[in-house]
Amino acid sequence: MNRRNFLSMLGVTGAGVALGPGVVTAAEVKQPAAETRQPATEGFAVAPYAQLTAPGVVEIRWRTRMPATATVFWTQEPARPREGWARAVRTEDGMIAANEVAHRIVLEGLDPAKPLAFEAVSEPITSFGAYSIRRGAAFASGVRTLRPTLNADGSLTFVVFNDLHGQAANHLPHFLALPEVAAAKPAFALFNGDCADDCGSQEGVEKRFLNALPPLTEAGLPALYLRGNHEYRGAMARRIRANLAPLANGKFYGAFDLGPARFLMLDSGEDKPDDAKVYGGLLATDAYLREQADWLRREVASPAWKAAKHRLAFWHIPPVSDNPGEDKWYGPTRLRELISPTLKDAGLDALVSAHTHMHRLVKPTEAHPYPILIGGGPNPKGATVILARVSAQGVSLVAYGHDGKALHEVKA
Repeated sequence: MNRRNFLSMLGVTGAGVALGPGVVTAAEVKQPAAETRQPATEGFAVAPYAQLTAPGVVEIRWRTRMPATATVFWTQEPARPREGWARAVRTEDGMIAANEVAHRIVLEGLDPAKPLAFEAVSEPITSFGAYSIRRGAAFASGVRTLRPTLNADGSLTFVVFNDLHGQAANHLPHFLALPEVAAAKPAFALFNGDCADDCGSQEGVEKRFLNALPPLTEAGLPALYLRGNHEYRGAMARRIRANLAPLANGKFYGAFDLGPARFLMLDSGEDKPDDAKVYGGLLATDAYLREQADWLRREVASPAWKAAKHRLAFWHIPPVSDNPGEDKWYGPTRLRELISPTLKDAGLDALVSAHTHMHRLVKPTEAHPYPILIGGGPNPKGATVILARVSAQGVSLVAYGHDGKALHEVKA
């Protein structure tokens, strides 16, 4: 399915909004005239894609084919004329970011109940001297409009994908077009690990995951990204932040309130011990998980956690999967030792996990008195999308197979 048909099928229309560091009003800057902009395909190596990193915080990222400037024009008022949109740039140490190929601009303070319209604009820098800077013709993405994160009644709807392993471009259009999913109009897509696959090279990360995100953004859905164990692997793993934003707190774990729910995000690390030969002695995930365990004890004791109407957790490797072979691995064992005890009496409604490539619903037990919904794998026969609905009245999580049939359901 091509991108045009994908967007048409999802009913994409319109205008939108945003905020961020280095923001000034559009009246303070001369905006490139539309007729001076090159077609997007001429300048973008990876077209702009949006990431939701916290309620009211969206990162806009893109890559250009040559060093360039980066500006985002935005609004949350659809009726506002284009010339009245605000302008956002990234600044550091008194300088506006420029002469780069990887671009990121953070829009903060957004109203989650309103749409966000934005346009990314770059100008190639053809010469960067100490006293003379020359630029080429500007090119722009065209307007992208993200759906409101929250519905008018304060509820939210989103989808969860996991273990795409390079198949994102194939699976996303298919699953988002399923009648139940399309009708729900999800506000964002949560990627629960192993979506970027092994991070061997920049080209590989782009081909196997990043290039699937711009069409998702055009369809109105930002991505909320969590790491899986495969994102720890390869030369680009230590530069993953250049491509995929962590949460707004700067970490790949954290918690925040969104609508009537408290969202808990953890980074479950690798599935083998740090000293496993394949890691070359370059991992320290044991200490990293202990750090998260210490943080989690403070989180579940916090007023925000205790006051939440609902509590949902997301991380890649499940502590248990009802598969004895899987559950004996180091990764699940470590999670059962470090994480599960803290959540036993914390009032968690559900945990959504991944990793096993075998979708299943693990029923509550004394050790984990909450259901664990595990998504499928990259093979179409076992792939899933999880449609989540959260309102003041309750939580609904439904896993759908490739054929659109409901496989598992959690209600809380």
